[in-house]
Amino acid sequence: MRTPRVPPPRPALLLLLLLLGGAHGLFPEEPPPLSVAPRDYLSHYPVFVGSGPGRLTPTEGAEDLNIQRVLRVNRTLFIGDRDNLYRVELEPPTSTELWYQRKLTWRSNPSDINVCRMKGKQEGECRNFVKVLLLRDEATLFVCGSNAFNPLCANYSIDTLQPLGDNISGMARCPYDPKHANVALFSGMLFTATVTDFLAIDAVIYRSLGDRPTLRTVKHDSKWFKEPYFVHAVEWGSHIYFFFREIAMEFNYLEKVVVSRVARVCKNDVGGSPRVLEKQWTSFLKARLNCSVPGDSHFYFNVMQAVTGVVSLGGRPIVLAIFSTPSNSIPGSAVCAFDMTQVAAVFEGRFREQKSPESIWTPVPEDQVPRPRPGCCAAPGMQYNASSAFPDEILNFVKTHPLMDEAVPSLGHAPWIVRTLTRHQLTRVAVDVGAGPWGNQTVVFLGSEAGTILKFLVWPNASALGTSGPSVFLEEFETYRPDRCGRPGGSETGQRLLSLELDVASGGLLAAFPHCVVRVPVARCQQYSGCMK
Repeated sequence: MRTPRVPPPRPALLLLLLLLGGAHGLFPEEPPPLSVAPRDYLSHYPVFVGSGPGRLTPTEGAEDLNIQRVLRVNRTLFIGDRDNLYRVELEPPTSTELWYQRKLTWRSNPSDINVCRMKGKQEGECRNFVKVLLLRDEATLFVCGSNAFNPLCANYSIDTLQPLGDNISGMARCPYDPKHANVALFSGMLFTATVTDFLAIDAVIYRSLGDRPTLRTVKHDSKWFKEPYFVHAVEWGSHIYFFFREIAMEFNYLEKVVVSRVARVCKNDVGGSPRVLEKQWTSFLKARLNCSVPGDSHFYFNVMQAVTGVVSLGGRPIVLAIFSTPSNSIPGSAVCAFDMTQVAAVFEGRFREQKSPESIWTPVPEDQVPRPRPGCCAAPGMQYNASSAFPDEILNFVKTHPLMDEAVPSLGHAPWIVRTLTRHQLTRVAVDVGAGPWGNQTVVFLGSEAGTILKFLVWPNASALGTSGPSVFLEEFETYRPDRCGRPGGSETGQRLLSLELDVASGGLLAAFPHCVVRVPVARCQQYSGCMK
């Protein structure tokens, strides 16, 4: 069945939908949580503030942490900070404090700092902020830092944090500015989505560090990217999928409209011919993600905030994503689920094109699409055994038609969770698909900007996963510890939730803020005498 075309959002109708409670009463109810955890529970939760063993606070005169990235590898947590990388053991799970066992200090050299200052940057920006933190293999960490707006990458021993080999350039692998969003993953080679220049004009999806050619997206082409904000990347099948939001070129007759996208590239792409797409992706395609409340006029949540990895629900590969409304709209957040097989199906559908700069975007007639299908993965045994052998007609079509016509529908064609009455915008999501006494329940944790966690039990239809039953708002609890995580009279930015990760082994959530990481249990059963039964 073909997914209905997603029209652009209409603000007046959206406002009316909210005021009226949605078309025909379809807009979801928002009951309060079944329980709210008392704030004094927070004082019992382990926290990391940059301390070593036996010391509850950092040494006198030490700076506050400025955490950028966290990576959990089994029972070890790696924390990428400003000028430092920490190795923290998560055992025993009952410990009352989190300390680092190893610390790597990686500062920018004076010449890089001087050049950074000469280019007009502030002293606090001309530091080395760890923006890429990946497991390269079972013994090696791959780390990139902004390095005073001259990004660098290096390999380190996972056990000792000792350097392995020389530094390499971080260009197209790591942003120059620590405030810029970027994503990265290893799958045989390094796949990154970031900006390649000091002014952050050239956004790129880039592949490097392996046995295949280095590839990138087409430069300065608004059909490929228009001011993207990269959110997440996952590996699934023969592709890498990138989730991001950007300005929608197909709605160019409106004000700037932000939409959420998923793009994909073939892992085995080797680039185009010397004439077309040389050293560039031949398989890059992108599609819109539709997270909306159905009705006579859909209510859209357009701004993607976070995406989970691929999890198995009812035997289907699912990602959950949290979306919000634009900042100048009525505040609201929603969680939508997407089946990766449906995502892949959209990339086998119709392409969309704009015949002239003044015309609207329309589907490409099927008889005008060359064969083999543009964007497919070349492989030995096929008509073309490598992407570099594709005819120029196919390569030119891919270059000028990266956008798919259909949007990817959310499972059930509606959000699983909607919140429009929340005090803070919801920006982080974690999911436990093996919750409950028998490991057969699905619990979703949503984190607000300020560290408040909303815990939901959801009932996807296990037979088809086509619809979601009602979700139950189980609990609301805090994770931010003002006594440990912020300066006196701390700022809003210091309380911003950077990441939220489920740590099943300890029955906890790892909540990272700029100045600390807090481990919070997923349940506070001591509140309820019969809970454990």
